[in-house]
Amino acid sequence: MILTLNGTQTQETSVRKNIYKTALLSLFDKKKIWNELNEERLLRQNEEEMKKKLFLNKKIYTIHNKKYYKLIGFSTTYYVQVDSFNYQASPQYLIQLCTYTFNGMKSKRGLIKIDKVRSKIFISEDTLRVYFKPYEMEEIHES
Repeated sequence: MILTLNGTQTQETSVRKNIYKTALLSLFDKKKIWNELNEERLLRQNEEEMKKKLFLNKKIYTIHNKKYYKLIGFSTTYYVQVDSFNYQASPQYLIQLCTYTFNGMKSKRGLIKIDKVRSKIFISEDTLRVYFKPYEMEEIHES
């Protein structure tokens, strides 16, 4: 009879230990999930703030019923559609670079990269030999 009581006590304590372990593991898993969700939220919030900072007070041109940003560089000026900046999933991506001439809009493909830290835009005119040059968006000047 003493053996059975000791046996049931050890079974009860092992069951309690297992319940306690599962409760701790579930709390740990919950904390881990909450931390991951919080990190994702902070990344999304930082990206939205960067977009606002990058595109705030920028001049938008309407040419042939399409909206463009004007990117000013050292030697060339490009017009890039406003809609093409919505697809910033990767650090650099293909984009249509348009130049406005007397004959109309001419476009070619190029690579664009946005530096999130300095809010700079870098464009490579050639997709095979990648050489990025810095460009700036034209701002609205209020007088």
